[in-house]
Amino acid sequence: MTLKAKSQDSSFPRPFSENYELLGVLGQGGMGHVYKAKDIRLDRIVALKVLESTSNQESISRFKLEAQAMKELDHQNIVHVFDFGEHKKELFIAMTYVEGKALSDVLRNKSKLDFSAIELIAKQIARALLFAHSKGIVHRDVKPSNIMLTHDNRVYLMDFGISYVREKEQERLTMTGMTMGTPEYMSPEQCRGDTVGEQSDIYSLGVILYEMTCGQLPFTGSKPIEIAMKHVQEQPPAPETFRPGTPASISKFILKCLQKKPEDRFKNMEDFLDGFDDAFNKAREATRKSQASKIRNRTLLSQPQKLAENVLKLLPIQKRLVVSCLLLFPLIMILLIALMLLHKPSRTLRELPAPSIHGNFEQTSFEPGIDDYPTENIFDENIQTAWLFKAPTNSKNPILTMNFDSETLVTSIGIAIGYQKSEDDPIGNRYSIFNKPKTLTIRTKEGFKQEIVLDDIRGMQYPKMVPFETSEIQILLGKTYTVDATKPIAISEVRLLGMNLK
Repeated sequence: MTLKAKSQDSSFPRPFSENYELLGVLGQGGMGHVYKAKDIRLDRIVALKVLESTSNQESISRFKLEAQAMKELDHQNIVHVFDFGEHKKELFIAMTYVEGKALSDVLRNKSKLDFSAIELIAKQIARALLFAHSKGIVHRDVKPSNIMLTHDNRVYLMDFGISYVREKEQERLTMTGMTMGTPEYMSPEQCRGDTVGEQSDIYSLGVILYEMTCGQLPFTGSKPIEIAMKHVQEQPPAPETFRPGTPASISKFILKCLQKKPEDRFKNMEDFLDGFDDAFNKAREATRKSQASKIRNRTLLSQPQKLAENVLKLLPIQKRLVVSCLLLFPLIMILLIALMLLHKPSRTLRELPAPSIHGNFEQTSFEPGIDDYPTENIFDENIQTAWLFKAPTNSKNPILTMNFDSETLVTSIGIAIGYQKSEDDPIGNRYSIFNKPKTLTIRTKEGFKQEIVLDDIRGMQYPKMVPFETSEIQILLGKTYTVDATKPIAISEVRLLGMNLK
């Protein structure tokens, strides 16, 4: 979790407790200060959110609710809570430290985003909300300043300070005389103070989609009450009003998210994601057809002139042309045969290029001078480097997610496990040995699942599997070969064999 730094009244570093050392001020959240801190026990950097001891009882209850909500959410697109407690009458939450930028800063600097960036960001936010909703938690404050983007395109959703836990409905909190949320991103039912559900988060995400697409909000005003009334009473302008050329399918999708009645929006985040994929796939198809049509029109316009020139040239040199064709025919045949032998069609089974990948937050490097070990190194064709990770606390969460640019047929997955090249290795054949995956579950976004079994060997292996088609693969950890319970698990290299279907 990273926020813009405010004033720094104290010198740093300084101790907070026997377990945490404060390194600097990150900012001020909804209910307290947020510090960059070091967890002394585990030697890792965390974001430490601290509620001041002078806070009222309602703030204390809300702070505890945030900790309770976030501890249930072990997901790759949600900041993870490591610790919660109290020190000298100050409550604190230790959570993932995300080094990156808030989406609000990106929008402030760039205004309208490319549709490819919009798709990448929005889909990860939606997956985070889908997981939160599956746990009975509605965020209620989805906005750009609560969304973090990292350098490797990972998106994190944070700040569940006013989230609504269905099981705690009778204990739900609202500030006296106020509706909780941020007016620019609040749903109509939230503005009215009504009970909110999953569709409220869908509306807020729709506002963010509108802002990323158009470079401005659907509703603005000088006062919060003015903005809230527009959410309740007025229809938003169509996105193409501010961004001509917006694909019709994307515009229609955004406007459905912004319907006044919850039942007129998508019924849940799963329905949202299905509609989202459909809208962006239609937009890509429309773009391809438009480009093909322009090329075809340019070709047709140039043909009459070329045809007339060729006819005029043909008559006086007809005999010479026949002789030339007879002489060129053998050469043309040789070139065609060579082309057939050398050409490798793109749609054949082969090693697939590395997809975009996301691993869980527990990453470690044994390579000298590298602090942030990228998951992309498992596709670097170097079996001497390994991606190290800890088993997720929730076995239903993937350890690795791989996304292809389009639908892809995957026929085989090669994988090397358990070894990392040692730093001090003059011999050139010394490896550190780590725990290894024994079974992995391969899951696609369409719901197809299968388990693969790995042998306890060094080097690439290709376990038996059933081929499948998808644009996203999730890998879940099953059983492990354990050599030392204190060590992490290692995946050294991954190879994907198959064929791109588009």
